[in-house]
Amino acid sequence: MPGPRSSSRRVQGRPLRARIAAAIEALPGLDRLVLALRLLDRLSALETAGALRLPAREVEERTRLALATLAGQAAPARASVRRRAA
Repeated sequence: MPGPRSSSRRVQGRPLRARIAAAIEALPGLDRLVLALRLLDRLSALETAGALRLPAREVEERTRLALATLAGQAAPARASVRRRAA
């Protein structure tokens, strides 16, 4: 049975998960698709490029930019969580 501390983390994580999901949904369609294939389906850049008929360099660049966008949106959320934990 989870203790009170793990239950608290689970409750605090819900808004963060919702923000992450919203941030992913807000990505442009092709960037979102590239990220899903790379991270969820665990395809390589070459496999993703073949599936989408894109150059591998474009897949790599879209992956990098999408992750940077998500990281930039996550920074304020991480700061908020740290303030609440202190």
